[in-house]
Amino acid sequence: MNYNNWLKKRERYAPQKEAVIDTASSKRFTYQDLNKKANRLAGYLQQEWGLEAGDRLAVVSKNNIEYLILFFACAKIGIVMVPLNYRLPKAGLYELLDDADAHLTVYSDEFSFIKDEAAEAISFDKISEVLKSSQAMPNIYEANPEDIAMILYTSGTTGKSKGAMISWQQIHWNSINTEISLELTGQDCAFVNTPFYHTGGWHVLLMPLIHHGGKLVLQPEFDAAECNRLIEEEGITILFGIPTMLRMMMEESNFDEVDVSSVRFAICGGESCPIPIINRYKEKGIPIRQGYGLTEAGPNCYSLPAEDAIRKKGSVGFPNFHIGVKIVDDNNEEVPQGEVGELLMKGPHVFAGYWKNPEATEEAIDNGWVHTGDLFRCDEDGYYYMVGRKKEMYISGGENVYPVQVEKVIYEHDAVAQVAVIGVPDEQWGETGCAFVVLKDGVSLTKDELQSYCREYLAGYQTPKHIFFRDSLPVGDSNKIQKRDLEEEFKELSHE
Repeated sequence: MNYNNWLKKRERYAPQKEAVIDTASSKRFTYQDLNKKANRLAGYLQQEWGLEAGDRLAVVSKNNIEYLILFFACAKIGIVMVPLNYRLPKAGLYELLDDADAHLTVYSDEFSFIKDEAAEAISFDKISEVLKSSQAMPNIYEANPEDIAMILYTSGTTGKSKGAMISWQQIHWNSINTEISLELTGQDCAFVNTPFYHTGGWHVLLMPLIHHGGKLVLQPEFDAAECNRLIEEEGITILFGIPTMLRMMMEESNFDEVDVSSVRFAICGGESCPIPIINRYKEKGIPIRQGYGLTEAGPNCYSLPAEDAIRKKGSVGFPNFHIGVKIVDDNNEEVPQGEVGELLMKGPHVFAGYWKNPEATEEAIDNGWVHTGDLFRCDEDGYYYMVGRKKEMYISGGENVYPVQVEKVIYEHDAVAQVAVIGVPDEQWGETGCAFVVLKDGVSLTKDELQSYCREYLAGYQTPKHIFFRDSLPVGDSNKIQKRDLEEEFKELSHE
């Protein structure tokens, strides 16, 4: 079974079909182009560097076409790619490089400092030369389903980064689940602008669309205004982004004028999409389908039908086709319908464990079930809702409070552009809520006004005691709000 040489099949089925448009160079690549270049590069890695199946190749770079081809070259010969987070400080990058124990590191010029710490290293300039040269055909490796394709390091928001081992089986079944839930066809076209050290860069739409013979528009980084322009120019059919990215696009001056008739829908993950964003895209004729997933499982695990976006606001929909789920309490017993518990998932789409970390693997995987660390509930109609991270929940006066539920209410205030809620220590109640709020341009709102609004829709223990207005909120590598930074900020504020 062909788990790891998809480009060979794609060239056979549709050699001249456009596969990737590289916005950095304005070059367009067919499936035949990609497969030939991947073969050249795979041959070079085998012949010049002696790399074998199971060896690890680390990469430090922003997205580029050579990076994409490099992955498929590694796939052909069984090399495990390890994309590293280039936004980390040098010390953090060196730590991951050491943990990965990479046989070869590939870097772009702006990150050339990494070669001082790497066992062996080459630049993407050299990769570019190889792609234009003649190379011996590689000896193709036929991967087993359990073979590891890549190691993706988690963001480390709850501790030290861990290397999630992504198998070919996981990639294969995530692609199938995605194709079924989104009804992908070879005519679909999507942006690739999530960084390649993030699961979204590879597995939300890139790999499923390659699998299905679609078209990709590659950006070095997310550019909201350029995305708006290219929707019409390239015929984008599916938009993907976290709410922050979709909000940035709709706030660009060219959003109103762009023709979006080619777009079937937008898919939104990472965090719950605020209703004002859903409504704004609806006005443009773009339904938003919310979803849910994580590096260790999928990542495309849930999908909400677009027609339910308002009726079931806040829901991530249903589990995708080949996914087993259950919601459990702290004793791993399933909770009654409607009650909150931790979501567990099982199926061929889950990861193979953490690289060189058996303790973390044992904690995460229990008899095939992956503990997500996310709190969910399921309503009477079978729709699932994420109510928060297990570690983010706080207890105020003996009552459980889920920050996501509080944020959803605050987001619906007409003056609010962004909000993040955290639990903080409180002498009277043990813990209480603290909201960091960004207001829309040209509007004003006071703490008392916002608290009064919250009390209309939330219980007293759910209403944030502390409210701070900010010009912006800290975001991380995938544009998610960084609550750990806000926790540190609150500590500083409480001591002033």
